[in-house]
Amino acid sequence: SAGSGKTRVLTERILHILSATKKESVLALTFTNKAAEEMVERLSGSNVDNDRVWIGTIHSVAQRILDQYGHTIGLPSNVQIYERDKDRMEVFLESLRDDGVDIDSYLNIDDGSEKKTRERNLQTYMDAFSTIKREMLTEHDVVSLFPNSPGVWKVYEDYQEALLNSGGIDYDDILRYAHRILTTQDWLGDIYRAKYRHVCVDEAQ
Repeated sequence: SAGSGKTRVLTERILHILSATKKESVLALTFTNKAAEEMVERLSGSNVDNDRVWIGTIHSVAQRILDQYGHTIGLPSNVQIYERDKDRMEVFLESLRDDGVDIDSYLNIDDGSEKKTRERNLQTYMDAFSTIKREMLTEHDVVSLFPNSPGVWKVYEDYQEALLNSGGIDYDDILRYAHRILTTQDWLGDIYRAKYRHVCVDEAQ
């Protein structure tokens, strides 16, 4: 629980690993920027070789992998990350327009209550996209998970294509694409495994 000393224990463990080995490096993953900053601050008072320890949130570590090696799986250089729901929704609407859906007429109605219902329907799709990415679901998984919405996978693929065509990805894509890079580019996985012999995780969620 909060305040039980997890971060301090992990910091001491990192110091022990670095002092007990001569060259081995440590990758320390946290879930919040605050925890990462706290760990960096605690280590800054020790004689730590910064080249032997990489501390960051899971998303920041994954994003650096994307920045350096995203091109190996066809991602555009200087990929833009859409973090705001508003930006993600606009890309989704554009993908529907490209697919011939008159989404503007669908949303441009005078009945306020019905308009909110239709906006919630669109948000339901966005939530489904996040689930697909976070759980790394396959098409078969999606068909089983959404039996009453057989078109979800097609709409999802159109959304993904619209993201890439705009030169961007969304926040949920960061881990998904980093995972793809590490699991499909064997040589890169070998590099990280060789460099970071120890992986410490601040907490599991």
